[in-house]
Parts: sequence; structure tokens; C-alpha cells
Amino acid sequence: MKQLVSQSWLGMASATFLVCLSQPLMALVPNNVGVILNSGSTNTIGYRIYVSPNGEANYVDGNGSGKGKLPEKLTNRFFRDLKAAEPLSDLPVKPNCVKSTSFGTTTTVNLGSQQSTDISCPGNAKARRLDNDAIAIAKALKVTNVPNSKGKPLPPQNF
Repeated sequence: MKQLVSQSWLGMASATFLVCLSQPLMALVPNNVGVILNSGSTNTIGYRIYVSPNGEANYVDGNGSGKGKLPEKLTNRFFRDLKAAEPLSDLPVKPNCVKSTSFGTTTTVNLGSQQSTDISCPGNAKARRLDNDAIAIAKALKVTNVPNSKGKPLPPQNF
């Protein structure tokens, strides 16, 4: 009987562990954190930037991870533009947006469970403002698309 109970507990623990593993990693990001995702390209690594409403930012690119504090004005503009663009999935992409096969990237923004389309091909003024915000935030944090030959792949999203 004792062995049966032990096996039952082990089975339940294993099932719980598997359920936890199957949950999307985005669930680890608080709903009020804006996320900027750059896909990288055939030749570059890409990056992720996590921006809190208080301006604190965490990022990871081909050079590693880091954190910084964004100017209040930039932070407020980013979150104002995110809210104005909701629902983010409805942002239009510019028709016939041509990108280089080797160097073309996709940039999206997330807030809570919402994800935008590619804001680097903005189809309207709201998407253009978000693209400008993403560029300004990356520049303020000195986050770049590192060439594959000079950096390391991004680690799995875990913060």
C-alpha cells in the first residue's frame, strides 16, 4: 500500500511539472510590462527589451543581458502609444513592405496578452509611433542587432 501511495504522489508531481512546463513563457512577464521583440535576421541575432511603467528596463541581445533606466518622457510616450494602438493585433502593416532576405528583421511589441504585427513596416501613424518608440528605447539602452559571427544566440525567455 505504501508503495502505491508513493507511486501516486510521484505521478501527480510529474503531471504537475509537465503542466507547468507547457505554459507559455510570456506568462512570466507582468501584464503591465511592455515588451519589444526584434527577430534578428539571417545575419543578426535580434533582441528583447522589457519596459516597466516606471522606466526600468531589462534587455537581452547578442552581447548578453543588461538593465537600464529610461527617461520618464520616453517611458510615458511608449506606454501612451501602446494604449492608443490597442488592440495591438489590429495594427496594419504597410502593403508591399520589402525587406532584405539577409538583413530584414521583424519588430513587434507586446503588452499583457496582446501582440502587435510588424511595427517596422508601419501601416498607420499609431504603428509608426510605436516603431519610433522601439527605436528610441533600443538606442537609449544601447541595444543592437549583433551580427551572428560576433555574438551569442538569445537565451530562452526567462524573466
